[in-house]
Amino acid sequence: MRTLRASKTSTLTLLVIVVALLTSCKTAYYPKGYNSPMFNNKGEIQLSGVLGVGNIELQTAYAATDNIGVMLNASTFNETREVDEQTFDEQRNLIEAGVGYYGKFGTMGKFEVFGGGGLGSIPADFRDVSYTYDGTQTATMTNFFIQPAIGLGSEIVDFSGVSRFSVVTINNETNVFFEPGLTIKLGYKAVRFAGGLGVSVPFQETTSLTWDHNPIIMSLGIMVNLNRLYE
Repeated sequence: MRTLRASKTSTLTLLVIVVALLTSCKTAYYPKGYNSPMFNNKGEIQLSGVLGVGNIELQTAYAATDNIGVMLNASTFNETREVDEQTFDEQRNLIEAGVGYYGKFGTMGKFEVFGGGGLGSIPADFRDVSYTYDGTQTATMTNFFIQPAIGLGSEIVDFSGVSRFSVVTINNETNVFFEPGLTIKLGYKAVRFAGGLGVSVPFQETTSLTWDHNPIIMSLGIMVNLNRLYE
């Protein structure tokens, strides 16, 4: 029993260290968590609060018809960083909207394709810039995405495999990211724990740009599901 507890503690400690290392780099783009609603019927509403790597997110989704859904996501993150022996308070914000098509196959199978875009503000601590960063400079970030997914759903679990493509522009430089991952929502009917895990792979190495990205997508939170019909 003590060995098992020690193993769990070591795993948790390692995870915390990895996340801390990833978020301590000079990084402009932190991929948001996956909002993959896997709708069941018209009128369904999903509200999720999740904590991710470099993001605290509110995810919402609504099934406007039997096949068309919309989503609205917002994320923010505040942190204190030390740059050249000076301490700065930094904030990142993003809001985005999307629309998509969803459907069902078999008894539990589901699929969806969402697309959309967003606008955000990030700290402008870039490489090779003409100014000295003092913590006050900010820059605009735009993010356009298309997100196909396939999965299954029941009264207890929703599961999906996601293949997201994101087109991100920061400091007048654009890069495309392939962001595959898995999501799971586990609980019973209206209230579930929600988690996601994936990677962000750039088409162009960010070392050739003035900004970096975080390669890990990881989120954990709680989802409330309203108006879903169960057969």
